[in-house]
Amino acid sequence: MNASGSRPADVAGYLFAAWFWLVLAFLFAPLVVVVVFSFNASEISTLPFAGFTLRWYQQMLANEDLRTSLANSLIVSGFTVVISTTLGVTAAYGIHRYASGMRTVLNSAAIMPIMVPRLILGIALLTFFNLFQANLSLATVVLGHVVFSLPYVVLIVSARLVGFNPALEEAARDLGAGTFTVFWRIVLPLLRPAILGGALLSFTLSFDEVVVTFFTTGTDNTLPMMIWSMLRFGITPEINAVATFTIIVSGLAAVTAEFMIRRSQKAGGV
Repeated sequence: MNASGSRPADVAGYLFAAWFWLVLAFLFAPLVVVVVFSFNASEISTLPFAGFTLRWYQQMLANEDLRTSLANSLIVSGFTVVISTTLGVTAAYGIHRYASGMRTVLNSAAIMPIMVPRLILGIALLTFFNLFQANLSLATVVLGHVVFSLPYVVLIVSARLVGFNPALEEAARDLGAGTFTVFWRIVLPLLRPAILGGALLSFTLSFDEVVVTFFTTGTDNTLPMMIWSMLRFGITPEINAVATFTIIVSGLAAVTAEFMIRRSQKAGGV
């Protein structure tokens, strides 16, 4: 103990705590600024605060292009969730159950799109669609989003399968259950938290994606693309309102996904 009565370990703990809060402040301060200025009565996003208003949210709701782009984002995210979750769950279970000898190789191949920069992935997808002369539309956007969101579902479900007790399947088979029945009645209920977590995470990734969408969309804009096009004319309070809405939707989905993933990890001993 030093002259001040504090232990060196305590001082280090305080320093790490202060650094932790500084990092959080650095990460979330821009988001807080966007949210605050979305309620500012001034048309210019500068201080001092001119007063509280909901006018920018009213303009956002009255903007037909924004409503259309939001609907497009929800359509794309919805289809991405369904396809990514379905393929991710079956791929993770198939690798775990039937390809144990090549599990490492197949898992590495499944998560490879995560390692590829989104810009390179977007260019590769555009080249692929041009090769088959496919018309760019929301369908190609969905396919592009599935490519980068599918690995996350595989990772989350695979982590849950590591703690899966194979004796449950064996017991069901001993009682006469077929392969489909075992998968539907035994495996899926136990994987439910991981499946929901992966689905919510894929929704968040798809809803916010800009780079891959830029290379795979046609004439239909998603909400992030609409925000990007509006930014070319400067940051306005209406953009802050749209960004705040996006932050809330993405934040709720991300928090819920994290909750489901932690629940899946705690249930890993089943």
